[in-house]
Amino acid sequence: MSNKLSLYTLEAVQHDEGSEESDWNEYYIKLKKYCHFLTQSKWDGDDLAQEALVKAISYYSQESITPALLNKIAHNQWMDTLRKRKNEQFSKEQMLEENYSSVGDAITLVDLLLDTFTPRQAIIFLLKEAFQYQSKEIAEILNTTDMAVKASLNRAKKRIENKREPFTPDSFWEEEEREQLWDLFHDSLVNQDPTVLIKAIPSIQSMLVVPKAVSRNTIPSKASAPLSTLCMAA
Repeated sequence: MSNKLSLYTLEAVQHDEGSEESDWNEYYIKLKKYCHFLTQSKWDGDDLAQEALVKAISYYSQESITPALLNKIAHNQWMDTLRKRKNEQFSKEQMLEENYSSVGDAITLVDLLLDTFTPRQAIIFLLKEAFQYQSKEIAEILNTTDMAVKASLNRAKKRIENKREPFTPDSFWEEEEREQLWDLFHDSLVNQDPTVLIKAIPSIQSMLVVPKAVSRNTIPSKASAPLSTLCMAA
């Protein structure tokens, strides 16, 4: 805080002739020294001293304000500031951890899809279980029938339930296509938006039937929590 601001604040407390400016200057100088020691920072200390003085003037009569009271107000104010900073830091770290967790979950789920299903089953299963598409909507996206989508979903779910069923998913995947779908699935889950996947479907070689052009009406709003939904389904 500037000296000009400090002097202005000091003048505000001099309401009667008995107030001595030298006393208030002395109070404020001592208060600043205490605040510098408390915060270990000149800038934080100046701010704290100013806040403590303003609070004292606002809540106490001029006659009751003493150096000890000012120091107590400053101490309590600084403790509140430290608590707020700690909570803000915790919130940021928690946010980073949650984002990291979401990315980690997405990687695990994408690997599960690619290691368990054929490309077509993986796409259908993801749209249905993660993003809550109706089978009719998926059929429209893939330019196929509602019955075909339901049959594919049924086979996919049975494959999850019966892990002993003889099946080698790698035989259905080309390496280039596997990498393409891994990126598309991962981006869709992390961003909670399947739009990028849907738009890329015509470029996926193993989709034998070229999908119809996808209109905006075909793409619903983002799912609220695709990762958790897919975890439950898987």
